[in-house]
Amino acid sequence: MKRIFVVKRIFIYVMLMTLINYGISGITGKDISFNIPQVVTGSSSCNPIPHGPIQITSDSDFFNQANGVIAGTGTTTDPYIIGNWQIKDLSNGYGIKIDNSKGKITKSFKIQCIQSNFDQIQPSGTKFINIINIHSPTTISDIQGNSLDAHGVIGVELDGSSNIILDSLSLNRIGKHAVLLQSSDHISIFRSKLKADGDGLRAENSHHLTIGSVCNLAKGTDCNEFTYDDEKGIWLQNSHDVSIQYTITSADDSGGIVVDGENSYNVKIVNGTASGNGPICRTNPSTGNREPTGVKIDFIAGIAIINGAHDVYVKGYTIQGDSHYGIMNGGDGIYLNPCRTGPETLPMTSKGGNNLYLDGNCYSTEFGFDVPPINSCKKG
Repeated sequence: MKRIFVVKRIFIYVMLMTLINYGISGITGKDISFNIPQVVTGSSSCNPIPHGPIQITSDSDFFNQANGVIAGTGTTTDPYIIGNWQIKDLSNGYGIKIDNSKGKITKSFKIQCIQSNFDQIQPSGTKFINIINIHSPTTISDIQGNSLDAHGVIGVELDGSSNIILDSLSLNRIGKHAVLLQSSDHISIFRSKLKADGDGLRAENSHHLTIGSVCNLAKGTDCNEFTYDDEKGIWLQNSHDVSIQYTITSADDSGGIVVDGENSYNVKIVNGTASGNGPICRTNPSTGNREPTGVKIDFIAGIAIINGAHDVYVKGYTIQGDSHYGIMNGGDGIYLNPCRTGPETLPMTSKGGNNLYLDGNCYSTEFGFDVPPINSCKKG
C-alpha cells in the first residue's frame, strides 16, 4: 500500500554510543529486565547540499575531499563526520558505502544528515547506505530518502557489522527493504519511520538488537514506525537476543511482526501496536494485471511465531489481523487472495517452539496455540 508520510526536517539524534550489551538468560512467564541504553538527545538542523556518491575502503579515503568528511579527527571521541549531503546519483549501486572487507578501516566515523531522491540508480538495485564489517561504535542519524518504489532499492544495509545506532531514519516507499541487517549484532534503531515494498526491517542471522525506546504511542512521537509495508513490518529470521519495544507496526500487508526460525530466540516484544491487515488487489503497472500486494503466505497476522522460533515473550501489545488472525503460532495453510473468490490452500508453515509467552496482550483472534493466551482486552 502506497502512502507517503511527511518527513521531518528537524531531527533528534543519539549522542550516546557505547557497546550495547544486554542479555536474556532464559525467558520465563515473569517480566524480564533488559538493560536498554538510555538515550541522550539534542537537536540540530539538517540542510544538505548536493554531493556525489561516497565510497570508503581504507583510512586514507577519509582524507579525500570527495568522500564528504566535514569534521573530526577519526578518534573514538572525535570521529570523522560524513554529513550534510544530498546524494542523487546512486548509479554505482550505492549512495554511501563504507566497506571494511579488507580490514583497512581503523578510524571512527559517523554519518548524519544525508538525503536522496534516488534520481539515478542501478536497474538491478541500489543501496542508499551500505556498511560492511564495521565494528567500532558508530552512529548513523537523520537519513531521509524516498525511492518512489524503485525496483530493488534498500535504504540501509548492515553486513557483518556491530555496535551501530540507527537514529531518526525516514525512509519512504523504498523498493525492497527499508533496513536490512545481515549477520550483524549490537544494533539499535530509534525514532525511525520505515516504509517499503518489501519489509520495513528485515534481520537475518543477527543478534543483540534493540528496536525502539520509550515514546508516545498515542501520538507516534519519537516512536519507531513500520507502517504500510507491502510485506512485513519487522521480520526476524534466525535472529536472537532481540528487544522490540514501543513500536508501531500497522497496515502491513504480509504481517506486522514475524519471529521466524529455530535460531530466533530470547526475543522480547513489549508495549506497542501490531497489525497485519492483509493484501489488497491492485493493477500491476508493468503487466496491467490485477495482483495482490505482499507475498503469498499462510501466517499473515499482527504477530506470528513460526518455524521453531522459541523463548519469545510478548506483552502490552494491541494486535490485530484484519484479514486473518491477530496472533498466530505457525501458519494455517490458507491464503486469502483479494483478487480471487475463495481461499487458496498452501503448505502449512510450522509452529514455533517452546516457551512462547503471549499473555497480557489485547488481540483480535488467535490461531495455533494449545491454550489461547490471556487476552487483556476489556470485555462487554
